[in-house]
Amino acid sequence: MTRFLYILILIGGAAFYLLFADTLSFVLLISLIILPVILLVELMISSAFLKCSVKTERVTAFRGEACEAAFRISNNSVFPLPNTRLRIKTVCYPGREVSFSTVNIPLPALRTETVTITLGSEHCCRAEITVESVKIYDLLRIFSAKRFKRKMKCTAYIIPKLREHYAEEANALLNRFETEPSEDSETVREQGNGTPGDVCGFREFLPGDRLSLMHYKLSARFDKDIVKILSVSGETRFLLTADLSSDDHDKRDNALERLMSVAYYLALRGAEVYTAVPSHIDPFSHSSEGLDVLTGENGFYAVRIKDGSDYFAAARLFCGESFPAAEGIRGFIYHDLSCEK
Repeated sequence: MTRFLYILILIGGAAFYLLFADTLSFVLLISLIILPVILLVELMISSAFLKCSVKTERVTAFRGEACEAAFRISNNSVFPLPNTRLRIKTVCYPGREVSFSTVNIPLPALRTETVTITLGSEHCCRAEITVESVKIYDLLRIFSAKRFKRKMKCTAYIIPKLREHYAEEANALLNRFETEPSEDSETVREQGNGTPGDVCGFREFLPGDRLSLMHYKLSARFDKDIVKILSVSGETRFLLTADLSSDDHDKRDNALERLMSVAYYLALRGAEVYTAVPSHIDPFSHSSEGLDVLTGENGFYAVRIKDGSDYFAAARLFCGESFPAAEGIRGFIYHDLSCEK
């Protein structure tokens, strides 16, 4: 619209000069011709001195919390850029939902601004947020230029929260195989899979803990319920899996939340816990972040959950993928969490 209006003014200036042919009309016409040249040079200089970068290449948030991706844009020229437009593309996995948005910001001269993109976190997912282009205009919006096409990307992970009510399920699962080992040698190893041994630490009471583990002297001393942590036999080796292939986001979120919480609380109690990884993912090149990766037959992978950092890393690995439960795995206490309510 501005460009069209300027062309009309230029035509009017030329007509004014043809009608009057005096000094004033000549100066007006020359000014109208020189102005776009000046604006074009200003735009080229601003474009050359424009710098863009990703403030954080990866952000993580729990489901239900705000997740923000930030990009820096620096105008290092002496010319202000009152109109700067960013085109944002967001792809959410595993559903591959695509959305586009546009952000307009003013950039004063010699200033750096931060553009924040807020991502809705209703469901667990992995979102690839890409700045497809940065478009800048001259002062009168006659000319424009695009920069940094598809060079800035931030990955946002919405992961499930740890739920303490799954601690009771983890404790029941561990106790079941400590006291009632299966006779199936393909699923459970020959010995009884972990009789609790020596006390290896203490922690606060969690729902599902046995009262026999209560340490009454420490509980009275600190005025809170303290329980003993018992060592578990190295033969207590769990492989957990769940069906995450549902197209229903709520069902998938709940399955992933249960899988990760049970794995975490089993590990907290001293068991060796792995969660199955879909065969089409290579965890070594998929942001495994130092996770212990177990390689099995037929392209089978599993990652070990030992502590909170492993929980975050494994959740990021799983939240952007969709896969069915593993089957036919040997050498573990295999437990499919999608088979129970």
